[in-house]
Amino acid sequence: MSEDPRCGWNSRFPHFRATAPRLIRESLIDYVKDAGPEQIRAWEYSIPPLQSEVGEILQTDGEAPTYSTILEYTLPLESRRTDVIFLAKSSVVVLELKGKFVPSQADIDQAAAYVRDLRCYHRECENRPVLALCVPMKAHGYLGRQYDVHILGPDAVDGFIEGLPHDSSLTPVAPKAFLAETAYRPLPTLV
Repeated sequence: MSEDPRCGWNSRFPHFRATAPRLIRESLIDYVKDAGPEQIRAWEYSIPPLQSEVGEILQTDGEAPTYSTILEYTLPLESRRTDVIFLAKSSVVVLELKGKFVPSQADIDQAAAYVRDLRCYHRECENRPVLALCVPMKAHGYLGRQYDVHILGPDAVDGFIEGLPHDSSLTPVAPKAFLAETAYRPLPTLV
């Protein structure tokens, strides 16, 4: 469970996989005070498949216990929240989850905007790959790439994470470093 004021959940992969979905959902509800029934249903629907994919990664990647899951990360100085961030290998992977078969252009743009902001303003994203995944939860397999956004069903997330490039000089980002208040560095004109 997350006690961090910047996200609704953060944990290493093994803890995320082993935690009852109800407890994760309750943590998210505690964090997102204005979550309506539609948002709560989306969490109910998306947490189990994410846990399954994380479980598959844990079975095949010996380094996976050092990877982390962050849910509902609020971009500093904004009210926008990413659905999921995986801190895996030497990458930061942003997943935008949508309860449909095919994402809209707005869905793809949303994922791209999160990644752009993290690349430009987040200290921990400065010198490592930051990737955007748009995940229509009713789709299957890898559906392609539009601009810098990969589009894939939830069943393909494990394969995507396993195929990430790895820079051996970089360790996975620690959640504490990623969530640090000082990690987000907006331009002075934005403040």
